[in-house]
Amino acid sequence: MKRASVSLMCCAWAAISFATQIELTYTFTDKRVEKKTLTAEPDAKGVLAVRVRREELPAGLASVTVLPEFASAKTGEPGYFVMPNGELGTFHEQNGERTARNYMPMPVFGMKNPRATFAAIVTGMPYEFTLVTKAKDGVYTIVPRFELAGRPAYDDLAVDYHLLSGEAADYSGMARAYRNYQLGRKACVPLKERMKTRPELAYAANSIEVRIRQGWKPMPTCVTNQTRATEPPMKVAVSFDRVGDILDEFSRQGIAHAEVCLVGWNQKGHDGRFPEVFPVEEQLGGEAKLRQLIKKAQAMGFQIVCHSNSSDAYMIADTWDAEYVIKKPDGAVSSGAVYSGGRMYDVCPQRAYERFAPKELRSIADLGFRGLHYIDVLTVVQPRACYDLRHPINRNQGAAWVGKIMGTAQEVFGGSASEGGHDFCCGQLDYALYASIVPPKPHPMVDRFVPFWQLVYHGIILANPFPTTCNYTIKDEASRLMLNEFGGRPFFYFYSNYRDNNDAWMGKEDLTCGDASALKASVAKIKEGYDEYSALAALQTEFMERHEAVDKDVYRVVYSNGVELIANYRRVAFSYQDKTVPPMQYLLVEKK
Repeated sequence: MKRASVSLMCCAWAAISFATQIELTYTFTDKRVEKKTLTAEPDAKGVLAVRVRREELPAGLASVTVLPEFASAKTGEPGYFVMPNGELGTFHEQNGERTARNYMPMPVFGMKNPRATFAAIVTGMPYEFTLVTKAKDGVYTIVPRFELAGRPAYDDLAVDYHLLSGEAADYSGMARAYRNYQLGRKACVPLKERMKTRPELAYAANSIEVRIRQGWKPMPTCVTNQTRATEPPMKVAVSFDRVGDILDEFSRQGIAHAEVCLVGWNQKGHDGRFPEVFPVEEQLGGEAKLRQLIKKAQAMGFQIVCHSNSSDAYMIADTWDAEYVIKKPDGAVSSGAVYSGGRMYDVCPQRAYERFAPKELRSIADLGFRGLHYIDVLTVVQPRACYDLRHPINRNQGAAWVGKIMGTAQEVFGGSASEGGHDFCCGQLDYALYASIVPPKPHPMVDRFVPFWQLVYHGIILANPFPTTCNYTIKDEASRLMLNEFGGRPFFYFYSNYRDNNDAWMGKEDLTCGDASALKASVAKIKEGYDEYSALAALQTEFMERHEAVDKDVYRVVYSNGVELIANYRRVAFSYQDKTVPPMQYLLVEKK
């Protein structure tokens, strides 16, 4: 171990080319801890593969961590770690810990230190690990901690460490390694290729997204398990006729193309009675008015879709049946927070497909919708397991069932969309409402967010970077700039801030249309984004090849067609080549 460490120190910033020791830490449910050391060496492509066969794992394991000797650094050394959601941290803390589980949109992470630069791709049990970046007494380590909770593993534990050198030895190179891995195994296909046979996708790539929340019951509700007798009344915010007024104002102000997504069009509004969807909510105008609206929007040149849900269930639903709800290992039903429909219960992905999705999606499409149909929640969480003996699935299988649901949406509507950027069904996801979730408070170990997800998936999956960049033209200057630095497709939301508990998680600033003045002002802010995006939309089909700091608070993005975007977060202008980047703005530099 000591001899290998000395050798590694002699090849600073170079890829490792010889045997390396990997420390496995087994933690048992009875709190015992055992360590085991493996030796591995990279292949001809510089990939060091760590495999632990499931049949070789001892019984009663709570967790297993994997730590190659090169995955550590000392406080004060040059370099950094990168988390899957784009959090980047330099080695500036003596002690601390940053963990990620639910908000890990990709099973990849990386580190650059004076001994190695690597991208680690978890290829076995990729949905069963917590990523742990720890500083302890001045030593940083980054490890996947596979969480077994005493149950046998259903797959081998596997991590591939892609060792990077030269120009590839940075977080852009880490992202490219993962992108090449995904494309190479045909997990996804670039936008340019898919758009050739998918007109709905081509339209969306060149258009802003506008979501309109039409109706909802109190959120959160005080009636946890609602019945038809105790159900609170629904608030009507935007009727189908009023949506038509919004489209008329779009036309008056010169917005010629947009994909419009109706939220809460279904029975009792947003999160009203899922899985019950029909009939179309009468208080908004009913099915006849909705069909008229869809025809009007399409005649005006807009693409119109709607919001549905394949993961949440409420006891008030006419289709309620505890049989399809996820069961925990102890047999208890899996439930979540209280929303507008009451206590929410998690639907097993297998049963969601078998009992609901294909029929429901075709019934919704029959109304006339066409475009990137939005299914809530599915890709903002890790794929789920279910322990019901009638439909048991592990997380790998859960991911496959979600992929079938999203694939059906592509087939039926021409495209699919969901809430987050989790990539377990990236081949069936055309648009992520936002790629990553921003923690409420910055973590002391994290310096900044970088577009790690975008360096992988820009040019493959359309996305907005963060919930906080919703309605970006009414947000602060930094949020506006970050949307473009991260290559986002803008989305606007009428009544994004609708919760009664002050949980304005997409921002307190909002677009409304309660009267003519509010409608006109809201559309004017959308028009700002429409005009700006019209000049940037062509970049959506390009890969984001590089992102880097060119100076303090100034960042450079390079696309595969050679176009550069310089984002200046300074309060003074910045000179780049022979051009000037205004304060808190960006500049496009065309390829010479």
